[in-house]
Amino acid sequence: MNRIIKKVVSILGSLVLSSVFLNSEDFYSFTNNNYFRYYFGSINVSPDIKDKIPSVNAVKADVRYSFAVGDFSKIKDYSFSYLNNLVVDAINASVSSIDCVIYSINMKDIPDALIAARDRGVKIRVIIDNDHVYPKPDTQIKRLINAGNGIEVRTLKGTRNYGVTHNKITIHDKSIVTTGSYNWTFQATFSNYENMIVLKDRKYVDGYIKYFEWMWVKARKISDGPSPILPEGYYGTPPQSTDYIYYNGYNFPLYLFSPGSQTENKIAEMIDKAKTSVDAVTFTFSSKPIADAIIRAYKRGVNVRFLEDIDMAKSSSMAKMLYEEGVPFKWMGGRDSKGAMHNKFIIIDSKILATGSFNFTTNASVNSFENVVLTDNSTVVNAYLTKFNWFYSQATSPQSANEFDGVSNLSSETKDYLGDISNFDSEKEID
Repeated sequence: MNRIIKKVVSILGSLVLSSVFLNSEDFYSFTNNNYFRYYFGSINVSPDIKDKIPSVNAVKADVRYSFAVGDFSKIKDYSFSYLNNLVVDAINASVSSIDCVIYSINMKDIPDALIAARDRGVKIRVIIDNDHVYPKPDTQIKRLINAGNGIEVRTLKGTRNYGVTHNKITIHDKSIVTTGSYNWTFQATFSNYENMIVLKDRKYVDGYIKYFEWMWVKARKISDGPSPILPEGYYGTPPQSTDYIYYNGYNFPLYLFSPGSQTENKIAEMIDKAKTSVDAVTFTFSSKPIADAIIRAYKRGVNVRFLEDIDMAKSSSMAKMLYEEGVPFKWMGGRDSKGAMHNKFIIIDSKILATGSFNFTTNASVNSFENVVLTDNSTVVNAYLTKFNWFYSQATSPQSANEFDGVSNLSSETKDYLGDISNFDSEKEID
């Protein structure tokens, strides 16, 4: 009888201890171990326990999407330099998935980080501009294409002859987004002036996830070969922002995705709502709606400052028009002789920032895959304003309209799509 009682007590004790262990962090760490997964992967863990099991280095689970999320607390909210390190840090912190859309790659550190992430079980999807894969990809693009299981690469081409996939987006564990002007290249890293913003608010992240999925289903597998030339409007309308920043009687969308969102017209509308100031910088400039809005703002007494890359501006009829209308206009290059002023952002009334991959061109609005994100986060807006102030203090003003000497040498068609199809300086990265 005593033996039976001892047995019952022993069983009850084991059950209590097991219950404690199953609800402890030690159990989550144990079940997260790769060896546990390999040898005991067929064990059915109850949903209430399974949902709490994070992946390696994970700190929380997103219940809405039921996936593990890495610790991104050390990833800065924005940056203007060492942008390759920011992307690598975000990749290294990822534990479940990484989705990327990129225009150009020739540096190895980000591909290295993506391959290492794949090797630890992270699912990688990459969309690359069609014309950077065909007819011959760069070595680093080829590495990703040939990386094997766990990294899937697709290509995407804009419409007409001029459209490109110009986004520079990464999405990590469906939890944070990086975007901005930064391509994964030597020039962008060491010679250009660039920016990157990091989005952690769910409203932004969800929008970018939808945009990526929208692009992914339209992108071509490598086995499908290069894309043919496609007509304007072929892709339809991308996901639209359903949340807004209300300011000056206007609903500023949280984001704008191209092609198909009339982005240049909506940016012009935003400029029309400015009451005190418009500070704008772009790499290339051919959008008449934006140029007209800038001139209207200046003529109604708004404090306008416009900045463009010097080589691109000299061949821009819209830049020349601003100058001739008296709009305060400056130009500058990059960090060195090979570099560019590659930023593309606008600050309205020192309150609203719009930044992303979108150059102020009709092509970017109509034919290319682009993104613009808007925020009224005062810390971020002020950081960009401080950076713009520094840029503007370092830039110079044209001495006469004659300095826009590249304009007269361009065909009208090239003027419309300036910067997206013509390389005026073989040493300078275009777009």
